[in-house]
Amino acid sequence: MKILFKRSDNALLPDIDAYIKYLNQDSMFDCYDSADLAGGYSLDDFDVIWEFKGLGGIQSDNHIVVHEYASLSTGRFAKLKNLIKNVRNPKPDLRIFLNEDVRKGFLFKDDIPETYRDMGLDQQFLNVSKTEKEFDFIYIGSISKERQIDKFLHSFSKAKQGKLHLVGAVEDDEIYTTYKNHPDITFVGRVPYKEIPEIASKAVYGINYIPDKYPYTLQTSTKMLEYSALDLKIITTDYKWARDFESIHNSKFYFLNDQADFDLGGIEDFPFENNFNAHDYTWDKVFEKADIKGKLKAINK
Repeated sequence: MKILFKRSDNALLPDIDAYIKYLNQDSMFDCYDSADLAGGYSLDDFDVIWEFKGLGGIQSDNHIVVHEYASLSTGRFAKLKNLIKNVRNPKPDLRIFLNEDVRKGFLFKDDIPETYRDMGLDQQFLNVSKTEKEFDFIYIGSISKERQIDKFLHSFSKAKQGKLHLVGAVEDDEIYTTYKNHPDITFVGRVPYKEIPEIASKAVYGINYIPDKYPYTLQTSTKMLEYSALDLKIITTDYKWARDFESIHNSKFYFLNDQADFDLGGIEDFPFENNFNAHDYTWDKVFEKADIKGKLKAINK
């Protein structure tokens, strides 16, 4: 099965790299990333077209089509956007959802085969050796008002708290303009995914700042997996998924209040605990749990 993973412009999607590495270990599969082909390909060269879904996509009777829904729609009218995708997106041969909540959010009621595939960890996060701590806090992810990171930065910047590094694309110029000259806040910018484990391991604390609103409360926080794998002390907003994750892994996180009040003294005195087993979340384990190979082989018959 020759598989094309379609990567939209500027999408990081380490999931694609993980899929290709995993599936290409099996001689039945031959996988490619569209971003590596520089436009020099035809869909007719492939048996399977794998799309990470927004709105639209290909309709083909000559290919196996896989639709992956790794998240629900965000922003204004998010639930309406989910409904539009339900109605407008072509029907694939297989759907893959992050979890049951994401599947329910799209309201599909047909009999198309499906599976759940959670987020996973690259082996790099398990291989990082103990490094000397160079700064206090790290935040990895989108730097935008949609994620309300400006609320956190406002609170953080009011007093001497320690050094904070922000890793990710800055999506709101106002945030950058406001804090770019702050002596304790460093905008690292967007970096290659392979560099993130080494950078993050140099922090003491990992910041998981997720708004307590739909759909974020229902979805896996990849940064929480990564922070836990690197044994960072986790500071997070208080929402359902984070509380469930803490309980499942018998860990202890510092939960920020609704005002994102940042109490350095309280954080330093807090009894953090991390009992997360990163080996259970490697991509190979995640793909095996989702039976990715089995699902592909079944629809290829």
